[in-house]
Amino acid sequence: MTHRIFIALPISDRLQKEIIQWESSLPDLSVRYLKGRNLHVTLVPPWYTENLSELGALLKDQASKYGRFNISFDTVSFGPNTYQPRLIWATGKASADIFDLRRKLAEAFGQSEGIKPFRTHLTLARFKPEAFSVFPVSRLDEKIDWKEEVDSIVIMESHQSEEGTDYEIIAKAPFK
Repeated sequence: MTHRIFIALPISDRLQKEIIQWESSLPDLSVRYLKGRNLHVTLVPPWYTENLSELGALLKDQASKYGRFNISFDTVSFGPNTYQPRLIWATGKASADIFDLRRKLAEAFGQSEGIKPFRTHLTLARFKPEAFSVFPVSRLDEKIDWKEEVDSIVIMESHQSEEGTDYEIIAKAPFK
């Protein structure tokens, strides 16, 4: 069986609740909000594998080399392209810790870091680009102050359905 997996930073229950509360303040938009447990910061983009057995041990080995660090998000906007957006995301400044961690994780797992430049972001909602033209707002640039102490990394598996994508944590490893 083939699995679509990726490596991410999980989001705490506390920040999940803060995000869900923020979402309730938005006007009615035709978007699919990510469920709290699906919120994450992707470090290594998705790839396909048939063998999951050794990935947890490799993740633990990599996590043991890093200490906790902080990330913050300062803006919620439409993205990633402001002319034809397809999601609502929270963005923030990336620390040197994240760049080093993602480079070493990609190398350890034999994956590419991706072709797009890395931007620390949380996808909050997805929508079809064509739906954007009927939104009651055409610009979203809300200042926020969401902070998170990152204490672990996870391997997540994507599960596609008619309702959208759901993610399952298949391995979690704490930082030292």
